[in-house]
Amino acid sequence: MIRRKFLYALGAASPFLPASSFASFFNRTEEAGIVIVGAGGAGLAAAARASELYKGKIIVLEKQSKIGGNTLISGGYLGVVDPKRQTPLQIIDSEEKHFQDIYVKGDCRGDPELIRTLVRNAPRMLKWIESQGVQFQNSVIEIYGSHFPRCHIPSLPNGLGYINTLSEKAMERGAEIRKNCQVTALIRDKSGRLSGLQYLDANNKLVTLRVKNAVILSGGGFGSNPDLVTKYDPRLSHLTHNTGPGSTGELLLAAEKVGCELIQMENIQCLPGVHPTGKIRVRFHNDVSRFILVNAEGNRFTDEGARRDLLKEAVLAQPGKMCFSVIDNDGFESYDLLMRRDAIRGIETGDAFKGETLDELALKMGVPGENLKNAVNAYNKAIEGTVNHPIIQPPFWAARTSMSIHYTMGGLKINSRAQCLDAQGEVISGLYAAGECTGGIHGNNRIGGNGICDALTYGMIAAESAVSTN
Repeated sequence: MIRRKFLYALGAASPFLPASSFASFFNRTEEAGIVIVGAGGAGLAAAARASELYKGKIIVLEKQSKIGGNTLISGGYLGVVDPKRQTPLQIIDSEEKHFQDIYVKGDCRGDPELIRTLVRNAPRMLKWIESQGVQFQNSVIEIYGSHFPRCHIPSLPNGLGYINTLSEKAMERGAEIRKNCQVTALIRDKSGRLSGLQYLDANNKLVTLRVKNAVILSGGGFGSNPDLVTKYDPRLSHLTHNTGPGSTGELLLAAEKVGCELIQMENIQCLPGVHPTGKIRVRFHNDVSRFILVNAEGNRFTDEGARRDLLKEAVLAQPGKMCFSVIDNDGFESYDLLMRRDAIRGIETGDAFKGETLDELALKMGVPGENLKNAVNAYNKAIEGTVNHPIIQPPFWAARTSMSIHYTMGGLKINSRAQCLDAQGEVISGLYAAGECTGGIHGNNRIGGNGICDALTYGMIAAESAVSTN
């Protein structure tokens, strides 16, 4: 009986441990001071910050063959209050306004303490990542679902600037990043402290890793796991996803096994993405000031600046549960090279369309031309005197889209120090979490730009807490 309990604690009874690995159960044992699970934005922020503050051994475990996670495939937009860039643009912002945007637009279901910690530390995080070498354009915009011009645009496309810079800084200061390493179990000692973990290395050998100071979980959400998505919201079972292949949620389940509480798992965010029969994700919907959405009849059916959860419901209510995003050439030229490349590729695959006139565009889209022209003209008239850009400059572009699973807002319950909590609200000593694998910040709806902000800020906080607490 004692042996059975011991093996379960080490993960031998875990469904995530392949039977083939059991024979090599005690293959190798190592030690480290801090172990970070997941090399996306949150994990690499934690690694870079920990490497500044801690002189012991730091190991980052990434289950994929490359680092970056969802941060790498995101738009990269970072929602942070920053007078340096906002004031010259006559944008009046504040931490309190950022707090209200998150809390209210999440239906007041986010934890106020977690949100205040986020908005209070996000400006400090921005200064810190800039000191590490991350660069931004000297402008801020309102992206889809952000509701306010607070989103910084990185100089490199998508999340590449965060991933490249933070990983390089972490490794320069001695942190080790191991790829193709799948964590199979977490280990708590007799006192209840998180004292280690097990993982399968790149050679499928089981390694037991004893951890002196802390384990930081940053393995992302579960958007690419159809079974978990269906479990928590069956309506979404038919949708595609634009999350990375590593967003499968097994780390959440492993943490639950050692007592961590999972909260708000039903809150799954969707964005316009690849339609069920499509091949290319064409993102004409990023800058809310430049696009409209029309349905299969060519009619505009929603306010594109609405909350993301409301937009999800609006699109799912359209014929075929699909729509088109429409922009003009000024809008097209405003996007980065990668987005424009995807649009050109999309024309070849039938995911995007281009026309010198709206009539030509409508013909290629397969929608009534009069309806499309009426939708565009009505929109152009409605935005007169606003910061939005009219759709007037040919050629005109459209992308076929449907809702895709984008972000899972539920996950591990944490406190403001990024410490993991059990069902009674007690701290699980030695265990921290940051990024999309956590829950309790965004409530029912995540505003645009807050995913990167959450990952980088709480990744930084998790590292600082892990070093100072232990």
